[in-house]
Amino acid sequence: MRPKQRDPSRLNQAPRCHARTRQGTPCRQPAVSGKVRCRMHGGAEGIGGQPGNRNALKHGHYTAEAIAQRREVAALIRACRDRLGTMHEW
Repeated sequence: MRPKQRDPSRLNQAPRCHARTRQGTPCRQPAVSGKVRCRMHGGAEGIGGQPGNRNALKHGHYTAEAIAQRREVAALIRACRDRLGTMHEW
């Protein structure tokens, strides 16, 4: 029994990746089956962002309320230091 002969012409007919390289030329890798990208440009399983875009979750650190509260605390600390400084001078 002879092993199957490979047909290299079929490899050239595989659909290509739709991504662009850093030079701006199209990627020449074959796309992953059932996808439009190669394994290096996001065609592999498990690639991509989290569902629901958890990367854009707002933490509220820069809201107007949080900034105002931090300023209030800083002013209170300044006032305490000033008061302690005057008490120490007695």
